[in-house]
Amino acid sequence: MEKKLLHLYDDVMNLYGEYANVAVLARYLRDLGFQVQVETLSLYETKDISGYDFYYMGSGTERKQKLALTQLMQYREALAAACDEGKTMLFTGNSFELLGRTVTDAAGNSYEALGLADFTTVESKRRITGDCIMSFDGFPEPLVGFINKCSRTCGVKTPLFQTQMGFGNEVEGGAEGFRKNNCLGTHLTGPMLVKNPAMLRYVAGLLGAEHPERVRYNFMEKGYETTVSELTKRMEAMK
Repeated sequence: MEKKLLHLYDDVMNLYGEYANVAVLARYLRDLGFQVQVETLSLYETKDISGYDFYYMGSGTERKQKLALTQLMQYREALAAACDEGKTMLFTGNSFELLGRTVTDAAGNSYEALGLADFTTVESKRRITGDCIMSFDGFPEPLVGFINKCSRTCGVKTPLFQTQMGFGNEVEGGAEGFRKNNCLGTHLTGPMLVKNPAMLRYVAGLLGAEHPERVRYNFMEKGYETTVSELTKRMEAMK
């Protein structure tokens, strides 16, 4: 069985090596026995984006985020249809903000976004950075990652994670990210699927991989265990 993966604007939205999210997912699916086709959509390129099994977009600078948005809007209906059809979609870093209604920059300029939900994002001159620990209903293991943003995202009614340590959508702690059907959005970067083997297995499961637990990468598991241990110690010391 073939799986088609589309990496949106890998040439400008790849701030933290986010291409690795697609690379590790493609390798994982191949190791599970799938034939995998990975394609990209570059800035100013035009193509039919229907018919993919997985859509991904990573993080970029605030300037590149707005640049990517100008091109992404032509695919608004196609992405909304993919979301409504239950296609698996992952938006990490500040690309997650583009799923909402508007993004307003620190100068007060407002940009219309994809509108998959009614939340809004407002940037400021204050930058929020730090390691995070999140919990998720999809599996018992905590998630780890890094957030670097200068924004607050308000009005998310269906968040993805709950923050145990770090910054959520609006405040320190609280809800983080966004979910609609199998469309997942989070500010976590890292890349997230490399740092969190359980999340990699979860996404593979959304793509129809039966029993994805049968393939495990020891180097990822050990790296994850070390990160969770160190961040948990830091979290406990902050109490």
